[in-house]
Amino acid sequence: MVLKQKKISKLSSQSYYKSNRFEIVLIIIFAIITLIGILNHAMWRDELNGWLIARDSSSFINFFDNIKYEGHPFIWYVCLWLLNQITANPIAMQLFHWLIAVATISIFVIFSPFNKTQKILFSFGYLPLYEYSLISRNYAIGVLAIFLFCACFKSRYSSYIPLAFILAVMANTNAYCLLISLALGFSLTIEYIFRDYFQYQTKANKYNLIAALFIFFVGIFISVFMLLPPADSTLQGGANQWFFHFDFNRLTQTITRIWRSYVLVIIPSDSKPLDLFIFSLFSLGLFIFSLLILIKKPIALLFYLVGSLEILAFTYAKFLGSQRHYGHLYIILIAALWIAHYYADSQIVIKFINRINNRLSKIMLNGYNIVNHHQKYFLLIILWLQLIAGIIAFSRDLITPYSSSHITAEFIKNNQLSKHFIVGSEDFTIAPISGYLNQKIYYPESQELGSYVLFTNNRKIVNDTDIIKQMNQIIDKENKDILLIMNREFSERAPNLKIKFIEKFTDSFIYNEKYYLYLVKSAPNLS
Repeated sequence: MVLKQKKISKLSSQSYYKSNRFEIVLIIIFAIITLIGILNHAMWRDELNGWLIARDSSSFINFFDNIKYEGHPFIWYVCLWLLNQITANPIAMQLFHWLIAVATISIFVIFSPFNKTQKILFSFGYLPLYEYSLISRNYAIGVLAIFLFCACFKSRYSSYIPLAFILAVMANTNAYCLLISLALGFSLTIEYIFRDYFQYQTKANKYNLIAALFIFFVGIFISVFMLLPPADSTLQGGANQWFFHFDFNRLTQTITRIWRSYVLVIIPSDSKPLDLFIFSLFSLGLFIFSLLILIKKPIALLFYLVGSLEILAFTYAKFLGSQRHYGHLYIILIAALWIAHYYADSQIVIKFINRINNRLSKIMLNGYNIVNHHQKYFLLIILWLQLIAGIIAFSRDLITPYSSSHITAEFIKNNQLSKHFIVGSEDFTIAPISGYLNQKIYYPESQELGSYVLFTNNRKIVNDTDIIKQMNQIIDKENKDILLIMNREFSERAPNLKIKFIEKFTDSFIYNEKYYLYLVKSAPNLS
């Protein structure tokens, strides 16, 4: 009997492997490639500063106070705090982030409705392969939550609570996923309120709805609370620096984020108005094309429209960002196409527009017919461009260190330079070296030993003269030689100090994480 059960189990496993062989092989290949990439990746300040906050905060309360200055909700940082209870080695963060990336692609490959070619191209595109795999930030958890929401979308037929939990988690990963969570929550609400109109039925009762709304709003409240910066925060201008007046150049910069998110191979320059104007038109073309693809899927269309406009508004008003930020526009497109597969075609939007303007509805219907014929090529071209950008970025990271922090820290360890009193400036660029050395460094900007950097009013910009003055005070007090780490060449001379150049590390993708090492001694003590 036992042998028979084992045989059945073996046959079942073989059957599962045969039916899911493509998905299993794709996930394994992705996992191997990204593991090689992340173990080779030299972490930079935005990765290691969060790790250092989790490592060196004096208490759990102090830890929560500190992450308020990071400009992000709490989930990623709590994960880092838990990892720090196990080990102080930041590689643990990289491995954890790698597991998140693999889990995200696993959900996408197994549950998404896209064909095999599309799954391969997306998996090895710029954002999944590089930005949300190799660089250990909170954005990967957000994308994981978005894809988990898409995979669990059908659960709303019986209960809204699972989706509410996912949305609450999503909202607490980063500001962009907070906006996406609000867009998804709004779309679900509209679908439920007009369920007769959408011919939608759910078994969820009022208690289920109340519980789901409670979970969702608690998640939103916590996220907003964590995102509100302290009064003394200077990160991205603090709470008061918003851009609300009209500026045509900034508007075109914002609109081109659609192009920059979808098409990563040809990037317009933010400093050239003509380029911005031309590519903003291309971006609007991509946006309208995407809207027309979804016009017969009203809930997916609503999510795509609201989510995209939210992020564009935030981009204009607060932070233009980089690929990891406005890349969420591309993730919104993928999620909207995924959600669209759950619905049959509907004429609701076209009929609604027809009531307002018959001519416009005819134009949109004709546009849909044209777009529908070419939509597979549209998505395929975007996926191929994302793949090219992903291969280029991943290969570059294998060849050129993302930051010189790791190699600098290894040089310091191997040459026993960490025995000296270490001074580093500019503080936020030196923080990753503190992470790799697993020791605190004196920052002239804050005039104290530290590891992580908080952008507060207490932090002051210093010049070479200020650094010399502080080094004199340190040598007098500590009676030690100083290892000075600069992210630029130190050109100032001091009559009572001997400053000897040791080595420089300038092979770095991040322009200001190139380092210069100096040994500083008191001149009178020299023989």
